[in-house]
Amino acid sequence: MSVVVASPVAVSTNDESARLFKRATVTCAIVNTDSTSVNCRSGPGTGYSIVNHLTAGSVHSFTCYKKGECYEGNCTWDKTGNCYVNGYYTDGYCTAAALGLC
Repeated sequence: MSVVVASPVAVSTNDESARLFKRATVTCAIVNTDSTSVNCRSGPGTGYSIVNHLTAGSVHSFTCYKKGECYEGNCTWDKTGNCYVNGYYTDGYCTAAALGLC
């Protein structure tokens, strides 16, 4: 009778997939504006082009945030679809902890 012994296999600790985390989708309202809408930009700052306008009080799904130009003490830009809104304009559900970095 023979016994088959498995050979050891090296496990890579540099596996990219082991460090990936699923991002949450957080539903947040547009707040803190006296205007009818806020600009949604192609990147995290006012120097980026305006891609869309989000109506004050409207609700959107946000997937992550990027650090960028600060406005009213808020330096996070929350991503919805293909554009970013400064975190000053999203409600308290869109926290950095809830969204995670893009």
